[in-house]
Amino acid sequence: MITDKNILILSTQDWDALPTRKHHWANMFAKQGNRVLYVEQQMHLLGWIVDIRNQYKRLFQWLTGPRIVQDNLWVFTLPIVLPFFQVFTKINALNNWILAPIIVWALRKIGFENIILWLYTPHAVGLIGRLNESFVVYECVDDFTETRGLINSKTIRFLESKQLNMVDQVIVTHPNLKLEKSEWCDSLAVIPNGADLSIFSVIPEDTITVSSEIVDLPRPIIGFHGWIQYWIDFELIKHAARQHPEWTFVFVGPIEPLARVDLVRNLDNVHFIGKRPYMEIPHFVAGFDVCINPFKLDKLSDSVSPIKLYEYIASGKPIVSVDMPAAREFEQLVSLSRTPQEFVDAITDHLASKNQGDAFTEAEVEMRQKFLKEFSWDARFNQVEDVICSNSAFNRHI
Repeated sequence: MITDKNILILSTQDWDALPTRKHHWANMFAKQGNRVLYVEQQMHLLGWIVDIRNQYKRLFQWLTGPRIVQDNLWVFTLPIVLPFFQVFTKINALNNWILAPIIVWALRKIGFENIILWLYTPHAVGLIGRLNESFVVYECVDDFTETRGLINSKTIRFLESKQLNMVDQVIVTHPNLKLEKSEWCDSLAVIPNGADLSIFSVIPEDTITVSSEIVDLPRPIIGFHGWIQYWIDFELIKHAARQHPEWTFVFVGPIEPLARVDLVRNLDNVHFIGKRPYMEIPHFVAGFDVCINPFKLDKLSDSVSPIKLYEYIASGKPIVSVDMPAAREFEQLVSLSRTPQEFVDAITDHLASKNQGDAFTEAEVEMRQKFLKEFSWDARFNQVEDVICSNSAFNRHI
């Protein structure tokens, strides 16, 4: 068990974003008696201007230093940085040169020394060696060379290859990521995402109230929850929604600028609920007749580990997913599709089974739960700890 350590997490998400492994690890490390500083994502000037109404406080928030959010856990908001830091290496280097002393200042304010540095992005490579760290972990949760936005894939590949050579331990969330990173790193482990079984464990409608925001919508409800980004295939959703106007499609989660929601905005049977508190999500899932995982099938989806898949399986609800590698691992529990028509047919089959009274039996639900136990966040966290504690550099320096 890792305890009584100082852990600095450089995240790609703000603290109040949809919870992912970054948030779960921060909470779990803190509860085990470690002291954790969670540093929020870097926001560049252009992004800040675009979202200035929601982010106006961010310009000076860093001056107040780390803020405590629970026992042993602090959150720190970085100052606004220069844009294009994932396009040009010189801008990335300049940003990190500016940020390094600010992060050191934040660490000193709360008395952090001899830290474990936990990275989630290649553009943090310039901070390695500047933060008085004794051990460095890089958790790679996506193929960053395939992401979109103000990003140059060659720049990201260069930064990441450099970072992989500098860190003590690499953890990836999918075997395909391991294949790509093993060229530069020997200490590499695969630990996929998981689910919070305490809130997503078997969600029958007779034991949990359906959210008032969807309870009166026409049934059946085909539901999705999570981050609504460019990787969601809204051409697929448009096809299904037009073919079955009697179905209601519900999307719960924040909509990012690159998401092609414009493709379905004019359809009366497609509803966007927006971001809702994490603890409310099960109340939406309770009202879903079928849960969907409509990723675009591309190189990015080949190496991603969608958290929603684990949460859907934990809920006991029928699931239809595109045929991506992460979903293929659960083909006993998930209906896979490669074409828009296969996607529609799979949903139709699940709805027919439900209408005929062929919903999951207690034995099938129990199988799902047993299957998921090893994929709970607690189990995943234990795997992470085992990997770190078995690393010779960790035992030597921490």
